[in-house]
Amino acid sequence: MIVSERIKILSELGNNFAQVCKNNSFKNFPGFNKIEIHNPWFIEDNVKFALKEWSKLLKPEILNEWLSAYQIPDKNNKNIKLGIISAGNIPLVGLHDLICGFICGAQLKVKLSSKDNILMKWVIDIINNSIIDQSDKIITTEERLKDFDAIIATGSNNTNRYFEYYFGDYPKILRHNRNSVAIITGNETKQELELLADDVFRYFGLGCRNVSALFVPKDYNFDLMGQAFQKYLSLADNNKYANNLIYQYTIISMNQMVHINFGNCLLVENSNLYSPISVLHYNYYKNTNDVNTLLAHNRENIQCIVSINDKIKKSIQPGQTQQPKLNEYADNIDTIKFLLNLQL
Repeated sequence: MIVSERIKILSELGNNFAQVCKNNSFKNFPGFNKIEIHNPWFIEDNVKFALKEWSKLLKPEILNEWLSAYQIPDKNNKNIKLGIISAGNIPLVGLHDLICGFICGAQLKVKLSSKDNILMKWVIDIINNSIIDQSDKIITTEERLKDFDAIIATGSNNTNRYFEYYFGDYPKILRHNRNSVAIITGNETKQELELLADDVFRYFGLGCRNVSALFVPKDYNFDLMGQAFQKYLSLADNNKYANNLIYQYTIISMNQMVHINFGNCLLVENSNLYSPISVLHYNYYKNTNDVNTLLAHNRENIQCIVSINDKIKKSIQPGQTQQPKLNEYADNIDTIKFLLNLQL
């Protein structure tokens, strides 16, 4: 297939995503209930959100604009066998890697996460059913990946050490745990704080693009934030999330830790950028320069920086963390460029 044919297939995939949100039985869709039963974190609202966001991206004009920055040959000089090990923390989290490999004409072997093997398998089936040439079809496996030229693997920090050892001699992109942070000025409106709540709570906070730590000015008043965060008060009714909330509250109370209870999350002063599910860490800061220095020092562990302060370097506005563009690559590693360099 030439690139334009691949773009057409992806565009049709985006149309399918939009239709699924209107009609659950569309094109062999497994159903939101089945997906949630398999993984209770994948509630219908979150799966629909992921499908809708991808349907906005998988349009011909957006795909063409994204790919116009590259020179992708219609006839590859070398047919790369690309292995992909997907994460499964949020719905369709592995789709961007798959699309990059597909666009570049690589032979794809994908090891799906057991947490997201129903939704992603449905996506891959749609793509494969649109492909005529058998050699272009995407292969999925539950076994250890074999017979590949390059690898893209996403996992935890511990898993990443295994990846480094096992894939040491291969061209690779290896991703580990990252977290996102927000720098609060104290001048945010309630609407802006409600958008920040999206960054914190969407997908229950399980994604690397979810804000897990706040930097707030000294003597910051959390009252307005607490009101804004009530937008997601219903999360406390979800069994899995509620179990985490109760557990964390118990630990915090037993240790007599100072905390703020919003009802749907617990705020604890802690310098760790990672926070457990249902907990949000915060730290006080004195000035913007100090924050920028700290962020630069921790850049390898940060995915997104959220702030309305334009003096915070490389920051985005509240509400945008779960709406990345196609050219916003995980860990800031250009996947398309990586794949094209393999063909030189």
